[in-house]
Amino acid sequence: MPHSGRTKAVQRLSNVLDGRGGYRIKAEWGHISVLQGGGHIRELSLNSVPGVNPLWHPQWTTIDPDDYSPKKHRRVYGPPPDGKLLAGIAGHSLSFDHFGPPSKEETAAGLTTHGEAPSLKWDLLKKSDSPRPTLHYGQVLPQAQIDFRRTISVDRSNPVICCEEQATNLSAYDRPISWNEHVTFGPPFLECGTTVFDMPATHAKVCPASYSEQIFLQPDAEFRWPNAPTKQGATTDLRRTPDQQFGHYTMQLLDPALQIVFVSACNPSQNFLVVYAFRRADFPWVGNWEERNNRTAPPWKARTFCRGIEFSTTPDAIPDETHRTILKGNTYPLARPEFDLGTAVADLPMERMLLVLLRSVLVWPRHIAPSLLLNQFRNRQSLSSATSAIKMRMRNRIPIPRKLSARCTVSGATSNFPISH
Repeated sequence: MPHSGRTKAVQRLSNVLDGRGGYRIKAEWGHISVLQGGGHIRELSLNSVPGVNPLWHPQWTTIDPDDYSPKKHRRVYGPPPDGKLLAGIAGHSLSFDHFGPPSKEETAAGLTTHGEAPSLKWDLLKKSDSPRPTLHYGQVLPQAQIDFRRTISVDRSNPVICCEEQATNLSAYDRPISWNEHVTFGPPFLECGTTVFDMPATHAKVCPASYSEQIFLQPDAEFRWPNAPTKQGATTDLRRTPDQQFGHYTMQLLDPALQIVFVSACNPSQNFLVVYAFRRADFPWVGNWEERNNRTAPPWKARTFCRGIEFSTTPDAIPDETHRTILKGNTYPLARPEFDLGTAVADLPMERMLLVLLRSVLVWPRHIAPSLLLNQFRNRQSLSSATSAIKMRMRNRIPIPRKLSARCTVSGATSNFPISH
């Protein structure tokens, strides 16, 4: 029987960020915190690097997305479809069941950018302290008719965090979807010229000129990671962030020869390394989003510094039929031709009926398959100066045809991690 005075490893907190509620999962090496509003992973903390959370904390005061009102908050967080998302965004956000903005018609119907998942309240499903501290939480997406659940478990002794995500289609219709793990880093971990980002990417492409007026890269240019062409005819190493005002997005294809891939972020001056590792078959693309005091509209106001490293089923936040994945429908098992009794009589009472009104289809990820454990990390240069680390691994599967699952493992170590391709 556990000692009555033992502190619970999974705790409910009333103030995870700006007075918003959520949960903290504690271990000997540190903790991870999540928000109920939007489900965001808000904090990754190592005791060996006190006071540093590598994940982005927006410079504006956030609110839970279900508290957002276009009439009341338009000037603070912006209008729909972005306003509700930006009102509550933080750290590692999930873009689901689509990646990017909805159509004009869907916006008018109340849908938001990056799908329903980051703009709804997530419900506690279960929490436990044994054998490992574990939190189960999730939600039902009412418009998409998808049951989405996330399980986060923490190794007590080693900085390893496992995150499993599972989506179940509640509709009889197959659903095109996209799945994007929108991991955003910010200060003090993010420093110009110091923090190093890397991934085993091959082909890459710069966003179009319409993305931003402050792009110093050559728009629409194709290149090999990490050396991107600039407008001046030179090249720049995208592994570091330059100290200038700009905003851009690049799309990277991860090396098809690898089964296990990763994205990494390291601040050598803080001895802090974060690695997300996952199966390439699950997430073949990585988006590199950089915002350096570029966006002027609320809530950005030209004073936001952050960088998103987004592993995804699609290369860009554009609804494109060629990058959709189908989530199979959930048809009632007895709805088969051999049980057809023919035409019902006109006066037959309708005693039980479920009416599902579906919006126009959006986007969704590739099929999820079983994943392998990460056995080594590889990168372009040595990061042996990083003496404290958090590593994230994605492990995915499809338990049944109508259900998709994704597992993300965050693991860390207190030893050096030499990283080279």
